[in-house]
Amino acid sequence: MLRPAILTVLCDKPCGLHGYAVEKELQGLRFFQRQPPDYAGLYRLLKRMEAEELLSSIESESSEGPSRRVYCLTDRGRQCLFRWLESLVEYREMLEDLLSHTNESVQRGEAMRRGLAVPRDSDSVQLKALEGRSLFR
Repeated sequence: MLRPAILTVLCDKPCGLHGYAVEKELQGLRFFQRQPPDYAGLYRLLKRMEAEELLSSIESESSEGPSRRVYCLTDRGRQCLFRWLESLVEYREMLEDLLSHTNESVQRGEAMRRGLAVPRDSDSVQLKALEGRSLFR
């Protein structure tokens, strides 16, 4: 998921970002808050994505130290991001369906375990965590 995240953080940055700024932007994404990406891997991926022409980069002089490489999204990178967006939306829909069915099955199973009758109609089953607890943390 690092690849679409990099494309995403660079998408609305026409002047680009240097690697450390990309790193900071990624830290702001909920996806990476529990487990941040491997930063050595991040820099390797930035270079690989540049070789794949998804990103371009230039050396930028810095008054605060050595020059930095600034990465920008290319047209090819933008097209790749659009494909990722379509795939991620489809994946989210599949996950939502799986979570819905799983939650319904768990609730029916708990009700049967307690000796209660539960209709199989998904509209009549509330999709909430059992006894106020989230099932998927």
